[in-house]
Amino acid sequence: TPLRISFAGGGTDLRSYYKFNRYGAVLSTSIDSYIYVSIKKQTSLFQEKYRLNYSETELVDDLEKIKNPIIRECLKYLEIDEQLYISTIADAPASTGLGSSSTFCVGLLNALYKFKGEVVSAGRLAEEAAHIECDILKRPMGKQDHYAAAYGGINYIRFYDDETVTVRPLNMTPKNLKIFSNSIVIFWTGLTRPSESVLKEQDENNRNNEDILKKMKDQALELSSILIEPEISIKNVGALLNQGWEYKKTLASNISNPSIDDWYTKALIIGALGGKISGAGGGGFLTLIADPLYHNDLVHELSKFGLEK
Repeated sequence: TPLRISFAGGGTDLRSYYKFNRYGAVLSTSIDSYIYVSIKKQTSLFQEKYRLNYSETELVDDLEKIKNPIIRECLKYLEIDEQLYISTIADAPASTGLGSSSTFCVGLLNALYKFKGEVVSAGRLAEEAAHIECDILKRPMGKQDHYAAAYGGINYIRFYDDETVTVRPLNMTPKNLKIFSNSIVIFWTGLTRPSESVLKEQDENNRNNEDILKKMKDQALELSSILIEPEISIKNVGALLNQGWEYKKTLASNISNPSIDDWYTKALIIGALGGKISGAGGGGFLTLIADPLYHNDLVHELSKFGLEK
């Protein structure tokens, strides 16, 4: 199941926004980094009922004693009572802003449905994964990551106040897609943080931030239009992301910090046109838009601060 990068509209996919403003909207893309979930029915030779391998190992007999909340609630939701071995492998660390928890939830549900012999739609996987994280586990998060993981590709996604969701794939020409992809350069900051720590404050502030969030929502539609123009303008893409990052930093106190601000300012001086911190903010990956001519300079200079391409 693919991880994702969100470019515009993040924050308007939280229920605290779209429930009171007709809809929220984001533009995001899946990336070629994945979370892999494997499931095997255990034989009676194994004493424990559940053998779980992720960043930790759990050997438990009682479903309610499973510590991993997503595994526990997915098994309960699908009413699976088999003796199981579940293992996960990821291409990127958790808490880095690439939507890993939602990707894992979508991937686990998909694997469990396949284990049951059922084929379900991408929309159903996304809806049920969002229900498990947002409603059952009560996490202060939006729904965009579940849909990005379930559908794949680059999409303009709307979240309506009646809880319906529409996913519109961008019909980019091969030329525009290549230009856009080649302009992106991503740096690992080395900073991890639970997204809940950032999103909780943002969620609480959303009613006061409606004017800013309206602008961010409109940016998602504007960016989708820029990307499907006959001649894509990377300058316009960068300018939009730059403005969006300035908007995003005002939503909560811990979205940025002095180090991130310094790195981003340095990148703009070198030649970046815009960018943002992935996910909720506070760490993870720094995504920049720049002419490929400046990529080597960005890598050379930002590596001095410990950032890794």
